[in-house]
Amino acid sequence: MIEGIKVLTFDVGGSVFDWQSSTQAAVRKLAEERSVELDVPKFCFTWRRRMFECLSEVRHGKRPWQNADALHRSVLDELAEEYPKLELTSEDRDDLNEAWHRMGVWEDVPDALKQLREHYIVSILTVLSTSIVVDSSKYAGIDWDAYISCELLGVYKPEPEAYQKAAELFRVKPSETMMVAVHPPDLLAAQRAGLKTGYVKPKVWEMGADGDFSGFDVVAEDYRDFANKLCT
Repeated sequence: MIEGIKVLTFDVGGSVFDWQSSTQAAVRKLAEERSVELDVPKFCFTWRRRMFECLSEVRHGKRPWQNADALHRSVLDELAEEYPKLELTSEDRDDLNEAWHRMGVWEDVPDALKQLREHYIVSILTVLSTSIVVDSSKYAGIDWDAYISCELLGVYKPEPEAYQKAAELFRVKPSETMMVAVHPPDLLAAQRAGLKTGYVKPKVWEMGADGDFSGFDVVAEDYRDFANKLCT
C-alpha cells in the first residue's frame, strides 16, 4: 500500500485502452473494401496526432470548445482530402469515428482494476469524451468507480486545474490522488499539479510514451505489477 493515497485516476487512451488496434482494424477494413493500398498505421497515427494538435488549439483558445469525438471527426475531414482514393463519404467518416468507442483493453487490466478497487477509489481521468470511455469500458467489460472526462471539467489535461478538479470531486487533496499513465508528459503535469504519480510501462510504442520515468512515485512493468505494488 502507498500511504496517504485514496484515489487513483487513470489515463486511458493508450494507457488502458488499445486505440491502435481498433482504429487500424476499421481503417484497414474500409481500405480493403475499396481496394486501396494504404499505410494504415501511418493514417491512424496521423489521425491521433492531429487530434491532439486540435486539442491544444482548444486549450489555448484558438478553436471553440469541443470534445474528442468532434475533434476526431474534424481531423477525418482533413484526411479525406489527403487520401482521395479512399473516397470517404460523410457516412464513412462517421463510421470510422465509432472505432474510438470500441477500444479493447490490455489483457492484464481487468484483474488489476478489480484488485485496486478493493483498496482505492479508481477513476478514469481523460481528454477523451465521456461517450468514448463509457462505450469502450462496456465493450471491454471493465468497471470503474467513476468516469471523469475533461469535457465535463471545462479544462483539458495537461492544465493543472484538470488534475486538481478531479481530486476535488472526490473530496481529497491532490497529494492523496495518484495519476496513472504510460505517458511521462501526462504524469509530469500531474506531478506539478500536486498529485502522486504511477507509471506503467506501455505495451506498444506510441506518441507521448517516451521520456524519463525515474522520478515517479511508482514504476511498474505492467498492470499486474502496479496492482501488487499498490495493494500489498
